[in-house]
Amino acid sequence: MGVKYFAVERGKPTIMLADDDPVLLDSATETLTREGYRVVVATDGQRALQEALGRRVDLIVMDVSMPQVGGVEACHCLKAMPKTSKIPVVLMVAKKDPEARALAERTHGSVRVLRKPFSDEELVSTVRQVVKPGRSLIR
Repeated sequence: MGVKYFAVERGKPTIMLADDDPVLLDSATETLTREGYRVVVATDGQRALQEALGRRVDLIVMDVSMPQVGGVEACHCLKAMPKTSKIPVVLMVAKKDPEARALAERTHGSVRVLRKPFSDEELVSTVRQVVKPGRSLIR
């Protein structure tokens, strides 16, 4: 996976967090909000797809393992639809699951893999590396 930068429209970038773990969602939402991001939450892959189709989202940070539709399948769906194909996706995987990590790294359309559990600093750093105001959709 090469480094990709994604331009952000004016205003606060909107980050979607998709995970079925309410504790992780609360913590990550608080962290990203404190850093100046708007945060949208989805508790499964199906809701993530619906939210991405219904609003402007600058980045999706999504767990590989979720009910309804998993993160890998949701990523494939997002990349297949013109309205959502350019939204960058960071896939989250458990550190103890090397198979899921390998699958996430091979997933077309994901730009990063974030291993859980992660620190606030790792989350913010990953988001900043992908979403850069004024950068173009190249590289």
